[in-house]
Amino acid sequence: MTKQLRALTGKVVLITALFSLLTACGFHLRGVQEVSADKQQVTLITSNANQQLLRSLRQNMKFNGIRETADAKYQIQILNHRYKRRAATISSSSDVDEYEISVEVKMLIADREGRPLSDDIRIQRERIYTYDKNAAAASSEQEELLRNELYNAVAQTVLRRYLANNKAQ
Repeated sequence: MTKQLRALTGKVVLITALFSLLTACGFHLRGVQEVSADKQQVTLITSNANQQLLRSLRQNMKFNGIRETADAKYQIQILNHRYKRRAATISSSSDVDEYEISVEVKMLIADREGRPLSDDIRIQRERIYTYDKNAAAASSEQEELLRNELYNAVAQTVLRRYLANNKAQ
């Protein structure tokens, strides 16, 4: 019984030490941002934003403890959104070998009344993937996965830009 207790105590001490070292080196979960109290609520203003972008943005906001409200001190205004797919590489037989997909968002940060606190901010992310015409369904699934990844990356960048903006009202 004493051996088991010592072994268990040793494991607990080891795990505690590992977690202490991990947090001491600055490790934190990917995507988690420090949010000041005045930025824990925000109003989203969108004109032509894609539903997938909005879903990713709202998920990232929730993950970071930011609530969307109509009367927040700050606004994130999504001014423009564009998704583009183009052939990146064409084979000698004129078949597409690779596609490039990209998402571009233009945004700005404003105060409660809509007065800009930043210049227009342009965020763009792109990915290239291999297209196999013999496995079109798999290539389509790969594109969908990468598109989700792009929108999530853009949403994280939108939040980082919002949180980094320090202009007072």
